[in-house]
Amino acid sequence: MKRSLCLLLLLAAPAFAQHDHASAPATGTEAALPASRPASPRWTSQPLLLPARGPRGERAAALLRPEGIAATHVTVYAPEGPSERLKVEYPVGPEGARIEAAAPKIGNYHWVIAREETPDAVRVASTAWYFSNPGDSPQALLQQVKHELEIVPEPLPREHGSYRESEKWRFLVRFQGQPLANQPVMLETAFGTRSTVLTDAAGYATVLFPRDFKPAADRREGGDHGPRRVPFVLSTAKELDGRRYLTAFNSSYGEDADRDRSLGWGVAFGLVGMLAATPLLRRRNDTHGEAKNG
Repeated sequence: MKRSLCLLLLLAAPAFAQHDHASAPATGTEAALPASRPASPRWTSQPLLLPARGPRGERAAALLRPEGIAATHVTVYAPEGPSERLKVEYPVGPEGARIEAAAPKIGNYHWVIAREETPDAVRVASTAWYFSNPGDSPQALLQQVKHELEIVPEPLPREHGSYRESEKWRFLVRFQGQPLANQPVMLETAFGTRSTVLTDAAGYATVLFPRDFKPAADRREGGDHGPRRVPFVLSTAKELDGRRYLTAFNSSYGEDADRDRSLGWGVAFGLVGMLAATPLLRRRNDTHGEAKNG
């Protein structure tokens, strides 16, 4: 029995190992880069700001690519630094826009915006980019009004943290600096999940991230190990005086940290329980047989 128990625990070990690898925190620029694309590059029609492949080893710079929006430049807002560096515009080139932190040794979240404007419409893509050096809290930065219609995370994930499936997060929707109540906000993920929530009386939308990652067993069978984090976008629109305002906030979310652990322990405990019951069943059968023969 001991030999069988050891064998079963060894069989369950890969699930535990995979969980430990998947839940290890990502750092720096790598935290925002999906390992691979789970769907086609255009999984949404909303405007996006996506990480592009830039030079490695730069802690205070990054390359972002506007997608689905005709923007000639991106604007970066910093939480601290010299006054002339608190709001900086960077041109969009063939590979994207190379953005920088407010100073080489200043990090934490910076807010990035791409804007497209016509007489009839304003379209905005926004994201929060994390530079790995120490820096001020982004709380004051988030409260700052940056354009007409905004989706503001309340709060952003902490350092080395991320949004994860099955978690609820709040986002403030405001127009011209004022919260918007009963405003529809749409969530789209690169796995194809779509959902819509309404803001409450204070303008907050509570978003539940879907549990749409493939289970580890399915990924192994299909030969698709999948990315650790995938993109999502929140968007909303409003019309005023014949002009349509659309804003989108995009980032990425990760797999539920307990998914593989729960599966592995469930299988292991189930098998151990069956083994523990085997001697009792044998003893019961033996007793029953003796009574019958007697």
